[in-house]
Amino acid sequence: MCLLVVASPNSTPKKKDLECASCNNPHGFGFAVITPTGIVTGRGMSSKKVIKQFLEVRKEFPASYAMFHARYATHGVKNEDNCHPFKVPYNTAKVAPDTYLAHNGILDIDIKAGDKRSDTRVFAEDTLPAMGGVAALDDEHVWAMVSKWSLGSKIVIFTLDPAAKDTCYIINENAGHWDNDGMWWSNSTYMQSTWSSTYLTKPSVRSLDAPIIYDSECGACGAIPFEDGNPYYCEMCYACFDCTGMYGDSCLCYTPERSKIGYTLGEKDWWNESNKYNGWAK
Repeated sequence: MCLLVVASPNSTPKKKDLECASCNNPHGFGFAVITPTGIVTGRGMSSKKVIKQFLEVRKEFPASYAMFHARYATHGVKNEDNCHPFKVPYNTAKVAPDTYLAHNGILDIDIKAGDKRSDTRVFAEDTLPAMGGVAALDDEHVWAMVSKWSLGSKIVIFTLDPAAKDTCYIINENAGHWDNDGMWWSNSTYMQSTWSSTYLTKPSVRSLDAPIIYDSECGACGAIPFEDGNPYYCEMCYACFDCTGMYGDSCLCYTPERSKIGYTLGEKDWWNESNKYNGWAK
C-alpha cells in the first residue's frame, strides 16, 4: 500500500497525520525537502525519528516542495536501503544533480533472483536513468507512456536537474487527492478510523433483495455494495473498501476496538455471528 504525501510551498503535513500514516504503513520511512542549495533527505526504520527530522527540516525550508513516505512492503527486504525516496543516478554527468523518487503502489518490474531491491528502487536506479532521466518525462508521449504503464500507482519525483522543466513531478496525480491545506495524499491511510462502537458490536449483512445505492464496485472482486450491507468490507470477498486488504488479515484500517467483532474470530465465525445478529442463522 504505502502512503506518500507532497506538501506544496509554505504548507506542512500535520504531525498526527504522519503518525497515523506510519502506523498503517510501518515498514520504513523517508522524506525529501527542496532547499535553495539542494534536496535534503532522510530515511530510517523509526517513524518517530524520521517524522521529527522531517518536520525540523521543513520548518527551516518551508518555501518549496516537500515529500514524506511511509512504506508498506510488497517487494524487497524491509530495511533502510529500501526506504523511499531513492536517488536517481544520472547517466552522463560526473556530478549528478539532485533527483529523488518515491512511489505508492506496485510497479511491473522484472526483479532478478537474488536482487533484494524493491520494485521502486529498481525503477529509480535502473529504469528511469535508462529512459533518459527525469527530463525525459517532459516529453508528453513519454509521460503518457509511463502514466499508463504505472496505472494504479502514484510516483513523485523531485529534481534540481537543469535539463528538467519542473522541480516536482506527480505521475498519476488524479489517483490521489489534494486537501484544503496544500497537501497531496496518495491515499487515505493517513486518516484516523471513524468506525463506531455501535457497528462494531452489531455488524450487518447484505440482504439479497436490497436496492443498490453505490456507484463504485469492490476494488478487489467487482461486487456492488447494497443498501443494508456492511459499509466497510465487501461481503463477497471480505476486502476492505478503503485499502482492499482482507478482513482479519491484511486490512490496514482496523482499530483495536474492531476485535469486538471478529479479529479474534475466523471469517466463518465472524459471518455466523453476523447472521445470528440479523436473525438469519438457523
